[in-house]
Amino acid sequence: MISEIDNRIKKLETLLLERPHAIRKLSGVPFIIFPYPPNNELSMIGKIEQLVERLEYNDKKVADLDARDLIFNILKEKGILESVIEVEKEGEDELGAGLKSAFFEESSKGLGSLPERIIELTDDNDIIVLHHLGILYPFSSLSVLFSNLENKIDTPFVAFYPASKEGKTLKFLDETEGSYYRAKVI
Repeated sequence: MISEIDNRIKKLETLLLERPHAIRKLSGVPFIIFPYPPNNELSMIGKIEQLVERLEYNDKKVADLDARDLIFNILKEKGILESVIEVEKEGEDELGAGLKSAFFEESSKGLGSLPERIIELTDDNDIIVLHHLGILYPFSSLSVLFSNLENKIDTPFVAFYPASKEGKTLKFLDETEGSYYRAKVI
C-alpha cells in the first residue's frame, strides 16, 4: 500500500517533470513546500534521494541542497562555528538573534549569506531541492528564507519542511508558525 507521503511525492514529481512552468503561475513564486511530520525526518532522507535520482534520470539538472551543510559551511567560513557551538551549550536565547544576523543581514550583494549561498549554488539548474530545514530553528524559518529569495530565483524550488499543515497554515516543528506561505503546498 502506498503511503500518503509517497502519493504526495509522486504528485510533486509529476508537477516538476510535466508542468514546471505552472508552478509560478499557481502561487506567484516558484516555491513549493512539502511538509511532513517532523518525526518522519529519517525516513524522508531516502525518499528525497530517490526523488532527486528520478528527476535526474529524466534529464533535469537538480541542485540538491542540505540546509545543515549550508549552515555549517557558512559558520566555518565566517570563523564562528566553534563559538556558536559554545553559545548553544549555554542556551538558545542568545544564539537565535546572533545566527539570524549572521545568515540574513544584508551584505554587499544586498542579501544575507544564506540566501546568497543558495543563489550561488543553484545557478543553471532546472530544479532546486532543499532539505533538513529543522536546522533553521530557533533562529529562522522557511518563511524568512523564502522572503529573502523572492524575486531572486525563478527556478522551481522545493523545500522539504518538517511541519504540520493545519488549515492554510504550517506549524514548523510542531512549535512555531511562519507567515510566508505564498508557495504551493503539496
